[in-house]
Amino acid sequence: MSSWGTAVFIEIGVLAAGLPDMAMSALVNEQIEGITPAAVSMIPPEKFAVVFHQRQISMFSYEQAAAVTDEQLSALSDVQRTALAMVLTPWEDRPVDFRGRSLGLALSHSPLCLILGLLLMLLLPCPALI
Repeated sequence: MSSWGTAVFIEIGVLAAGLPDMAMSALVNEQIEGITPAAVSMIPPEKFAVVFHQRQISMFSYEQAAAVTDEQLSALSDVQRTALAMVLTPWEDRPVDFRGRSLGLALSHSPLCLILGLLLMLLLPCPALI
């Protein structure tokens, strides 16, 4: 199973939720990318909290993170919840030391905000030219 790539996980779909705990806890980024959101939501809450450590949760896509159920969320530790929150709020760049200390909050403009700002500048007439 260690040689399985993204395509294999996409192909097995929700069956990935039934993989043994040891196998799931050893998944790498390429394999996590292939786990479907439906499979994420099918993993029992107790198993979810045990097999996915914060680094693996931080590798989730937005869709995978959004598929986490309330029951799964309640079974997670504070550090795991922080990792999940970071995936669900990608516009915030919050470096976190996973030993429990926050390194602060670094805010930046989202790419959408920057693009809309540039478009407004192009579309609105310049007061000096009127």
